[in-house]
Amino acid sequence: MLKEFVAENREEIIRRCRVKVATRVNPPPTEAEIDHGVPLFLDQLVDTLRLGLASSPEIRRSAVLHGHDLLVKGFTVSQVVYDYGDVCQSITDLAVETHKTIGADDFRTLNRCLDDAIAGAVTEFGRERNQRRLAARGSDRLDELRTLHHTALVAFEVLRTGHIGAAGSTGTVLYLSLIGIGTLIDRASRGARAPGRA
Repeated sequence: MLKEFVAENREEIIRRCRVKVATRVNPPPTEAEIDHGVPLFLDQLVDTLRLGLASSPEIRRSAVLHGHDLLVKGFTVSQVVYDYGDVCQSITDLAVETHKTIGADDFRTLNRCLDDAIAGAVTEFGRERNQRRLAARGSDRLDELRTLHHTALVAFEVLRTGHIGAAGSTGTVLYLSLIGIGTLIDRASRGARAPGRA
């Protein structure tokens, strides 16, 4: 079972994530990157599997805090996405190397938890980045559009890796970002056609 495998191999999974971060060129790694969220995610994954849950609201809440903390520390949203991808790859690589089978239900739970974590972190990172911009310069629709566009691009990049399905939380982040972009375009179009405008 995955929960025992992750619990027994926790330190090795973290070590492998560190190696992956250290070899990453873009975005460049930072010393604190892996120590920040990977151990917490692994512990919450084990708890989720132990309780037999399909996903964990606690993982999403922690990921929101992770997204906030990474923004404050100057990380990029790509670093957050790659960190969670590294966890998935490290778990599956180690399972293959040690000839351990991850059951389909456990693997679905792992992917749902990763999806929820990525979606929560990306959403919070984008929201806080937008708030900081607005506080510094004042609000405008272009800033909203930039934030929605950036969030949509990051969500798409995550989906493009193939580790996460489009029907999950990250797919929802992408969908809502695109809906938001469409809404802003519609508002701008209506404003441009309003009577009295030249």
